Amino acid sequence: SMLRFAGASVAMGNGKPNIKEAAHYVTADNNHHGAAKAIYSAIAYNNELSKNI
Repeated sequence: SMLRFAGASVAMGNGKPNIKEAAHYVTADNNHHGAAKAIYSAIAYNNELSKNI
């Protein structure tokens, strides 16, 4: 799966079990703003990394 080779892969909470297993991170489902939560988390993580440079 391409998800295993990605630096950071995200699966939706309501995704298929094999997709969630292959992803690095599983977010909420699409009915609970999963995509937005994943993007917000990525931005927050990058901001924290930038503080340490």
